Amino acid sequence: MAKVVFEDVQKWYPDGFQAITDLNLDIEDGEFVIFVGPSGCGKSTALRMVAGLEEISDGKLFIGDRVVNDLTPKERDIAMVFQSYALYPHLSVADNMGFALKLAKVPKAEIDKRVREAADLLGLTEFLHRKPRALSGGQRQRVAMGRAIVRSPQAFLMDEPLSNLDAKLRVQMRAEIAALQQKLGTTTIYVTHDQVEAMTMGDRVALLKRGLLQQVDTPQYLYDNPKNLFVAGFIGSPAMNIAETSMHKEDGKVYVELGRGGSPTRMRVADAALERYPKAVEAEGRTIAVGLRPEHFVRADAASDPETVWKGRRVTLVEMLGAEMLVHFGTSAPPIISDDMREAIDDADAFEEMKKKAEEGGSVFTARFEPGDPPKIDDLIDVAFRSEYLHFFDPETGEALR
Repeated sequence: MAKVVFEDVQKWYPDGFQAITDLNLDIEDGEFVIFVGPSGCGKSTALRMVAGLEEISDGKLFIGDRVVNDLTPKERDIAMVFQSYALYPHLSVADNMGFALKLAKVPKAEIDKRVREAADLLGLTEFLHRKPRALSGGQRQRVAMGRAIVRSPQAFLMDEPLSNLDAKLRVQMRAEIAALQQKLGTTTIYVTHDQVEAMTMGDRVALLKRGLLQQVDTPQYLYDNPKNLFVAGFIGSPAMNIAETSMHKEDGKVYVELGRGGSPTRMRVADAALERYPKAVEAEGRTIAVGLRPEHFVRADAASDPETVWKGRRVTLVEMLGAEMLVHFGTSAPPIISDDMREAIDDADAFEEMKKKAEEGGSVFTARFEPGDPPKIDDLIDVAFRSEYLHFFDPETGEALR
């Protein structure tokens, strides 16, 4: 096991494209760190530089106490698990798992011992004699994991290892990988585009955008305290609702107004939100960005604070998900149209739809409710928001107003 350190690491390609810019990150011995971000953000490039599959253009990369910039992949003592499994179809499970050890001329008895131990750990003992074609996708992925485990490397590198599996199996395998890493205690870097994997598996999440590290924190801290608009818009499923707003003070209270025209939604801001975003109050009278997580909406009733209620919101879509329902409703609050939001959405069609909504002067918000008594499309509903959970950002710089 070993610490992995990026020190001012850069990556340029021959055509001048810069894939990684000034990456500084310390991954502690035994830590499980997830690299996540939209397509083309540099997460796989960063991983491949650790593996030695991509040259480092500038800066230093440490594995343990060694600078490994000029070492071959073999000399780095790491094990990589790929998306494609990369198993030899003509070899048995046991021979696939022990192949690297055989090349390293490890004694056969030692190979057999390590393979049996890894197979027992992964529930593969009864499949050791089978060929890969006789295995399910999940079993093949376990074989790929076993091949890495038997080497007892200083670090595991995993490049979207679950992306070829169906949804149910992915849930099962991500839990197994997280539990396995805890048991082995091996330093692990895991690349994924799936933020659910990122939020549920790692000790810390490193979020990249266009080769720049945006924020690295524990999953919950990243979710609760996004550093900028990109982080806020990318982390969360369904995504945070983000729109233009303006802030005003009145009778010792602070209010935000969302929407244009004759009937904007006016909402009092709880003191707790202002304590988390003290610079928001300084932005009085100018346009800022406000973020509202779907789970912080509630169905309004007689007990709701009238200063947090949004009346007569027209329902555009209802998604029943068993344990919860997602209700989409129209607002007159213009969305934020910026490079940050385009990168966070990571979907050209969805971004164009957002721009269209901006031209029309409104946004569709998403609320997460318990599943009882679902509204119908075009129903008018009253919703309230727990305003202590509001987030505020500068729409020009994207930075949180802290």
